[in-house]
Amino acid sequence: MSTLKFQLALTLSVLFFISMFLFGFVILMLWQRNGIQQETMISEKLLHVAAAFLSTDTPGTDTAGFSKEIRSYFKESGILCLQWQNTLSSTLHSHGSCPAGLNPVSLLQDAATNGTTQTSYSGMSWNGFFLSKQYLLMAAPLHPETKNQGSIVLVRSLEQVSSSIYKARKIFFAYLVINVLIFTTLGFTRLVHLVIKPIQRLSALADSRTELDDTSFFHGEGLGEFSQLSLSLNRLLTRIDGDKQELRSTVNSLKKANEELQRNRDEMIRTEKLASIGRLSAGLAHEIGNPLGIIQGYIDLLTDDSLSAEERQGFSKRAIEELNRINTLIRNLLDLSRVPVTSPAEKIDLHELLNNLLTAIRIRKTAIPINFSTRLNATDSKITMDCDGIRQIFLNCMLNSIDAIEEADTLNQGIISLSTENETGFIKITLTDNGAGINPELQDAVFDPFFTTKEVGKGTGLGLAVVHNLIKRSGGHIHLTSNPGKGTTVTITLPLTGSEIDPPQQGSKA
Repeated sequence: MSTLKFQLALTLSVLFFISMFLFGFVILMLWQRNGIQQETMISEKLLHVAAAFLSTDTPGTDTAGFSKEIRSYFKESGILCLQWQNTLSSTLHSHGSCPAGLNPVSLLQDAATNGTTQTSYSGMSWNGFFLSKQYLLMAAPLHPETKNQGSIVLVRSLEQVSSSIYKARKIFFAYLVINVLIFTTLGFTRLVHLVIKPIQRLSALADSRTELDDTSFFHGEGLGEFSQLSLSLNRLLTRIDGDKQELRSTVNSLKKANEELQRNRDEMIRTEKLASIGRLSAGLAHEIGNPLGIIQGYIDLLTDDSLSAEERQGFSKRAIEELNRINTLIRNLLDLSRVPVTSPAEKIDLHELLNNLLTAIRIRKTAIPINFSTRLNATDSKITMDCDGIRQIFLNCMLNSIDAIEEADTLNQGIISLSTENETGFIKITLTDNGAGINPELQDAVFDPFFTTKEVGKGTGLGLAVVHNLIKRSGGHIHLTSNPGKGTTVTITLPLTGSEIDPPQQGSKA
């Protein structure tokens, strides 16, 4: 608020100074004009006196023809010089000394020719405020009733007018300063009363957020706008207080609702965890229980002394196969949960690895003939990963595609398409088959451990879970879409060597 007061006082001072200075300047201009008019009137009288004296004198009268009193009178009157001619063709006579550069002869001739008084000004002088006229030149005929006769001209200095204005400069500036101070003080005091104090009270009110007294907040007349502003502010603050109470109530309600949602969420997470543990336990019990039952049966058979060596060897071999099955299951579980501390990553040409896998898989005998189609269009196929891990990823996906084709009842020939292309910093691999597909309600669970659509004993449900974890740890992304009876498409995005860009999102599980 102090800054506003300072700016207000400064503005008023500048405005009053400019207005008073312009007013004083106009007064001085009028003063000069009036002084010149007075000097002109005096000069005209002096000129007529000189003309009357010369008109009664003998022709050819020169400066000696003026009496001593007249010459003294002319000097006291500020006449610098007089020049006259008794006729247009007569000799030019002079009295006094005309300033250098002045030539009043033309004015003298105009007065004689026209028979009227002629006035002119010459030179400029500084009076302390502006430039003013320096010399007055006035000519009149010696015989006003007769044209083309003699005439007389005088030259008077206007220094007295300029000197009077110059002497008044101290009074002018003192008057200017005093008026500026007086009017600034009066104006500032009035504005403080009309504007600053009401604003201060409004500001204090806004800070304190107290209720306004509608009838006593402002005093005095002419304050209708501020009174209306105070009432509006009062209503605004009342609404703000009401909204604040309502907002506080809403926040409390939302807080309680959020706490309830959090409890429900925690309960849902706990339930989901228990369900996941249940599925994991059930799957694990099923996948390990069956081989253990078979192994136990074979061990019981091995205790029979009537068995031949060949039968013992066969039962032992089958028990070992079941043990290997359990070992494979446990290894898959470890792959699913282990931290990435497996074999070190190395640079791999993905196209070369895919071609080698396709060569190996084509040899495998299948129930339905399968046609493999490849379009490896990526210009950059260098990735840095665990070689065994990346091989396991695509081997699992290809074997799943083969299994899906074999599960389809209406197919005469299976088709597996493999294509690659580059995206910014990544290589995208798309694997498509025309197998049995997956029902939409089951697609969100394909990456869950122990989830499988295969018959019991034909799959552990860990393959895609392991693939998902391997791709996620590598900074990649896997996306699966399937249409029951028409096939499945798996899209895998892997970072290229040297790339640190986040993988593009596909709208499914990563």
